Amino acid sequence: MNIHRFLLTLFILTTVNVFACECSYIKSVEKEFKNVDYVLTGKVISIEFLQIVKVDKRKSTIKTSKTLDKLDVFKGSVWSKITLETIEVFKGKRRKKNQIIYTGTSDGDCSFYFKKGEEYLIYAFKDSWETKELRESKRKYKNIIYTNTCTRTKIIDNKEIANIKLINN
Repeated sequence: MNIHRFLLTLFILTTVNVFACECSYIKSVEKEFKNVDYVLTGKVISIEFLQIVKVDKRKSTIKTSKTLDKLDVFKGSVWSKITLETIEVFKGKRRKKNQIIYTGTSDGDCSFYFKKGEEYLIYAFKDSWETKELRESKRKYKNIIYTNTCTRTKIIDNKEIANIKLINN
């Protein structure tokens, strides 16, 4: 009996909470268009990764890498930095020819996985709560755009783009 209690106690003490991405539902095109700050299409020209590493309670540093395996997810949050060649902006201010979008890097943070060379229809938020830690770490991240799998972001969908153009007029 004692061995059973010991094993049960050991199991409970070593169990780690795992948080998975949970989207309540994907909104309609009309609702999502109204809800987000940016809707645009673009082609991925580069993917980089950055990590916020806490130096102490008040200070943090940002490490960047071309590959995810150079960063240690146990040392701080990791972000994907997606650089897009902007094709068309349906909502939001066009910033430059290239647009930078951020997303997470794991299933638990509802990350959207982009592929270099692919074209996407992107629904994104400006300064969302997901990017609070990143925005607070450095001044240059104050006005960033963020997306995830809980939005309607996807590979280019001409039917949906036609619908967006109808909504936008």
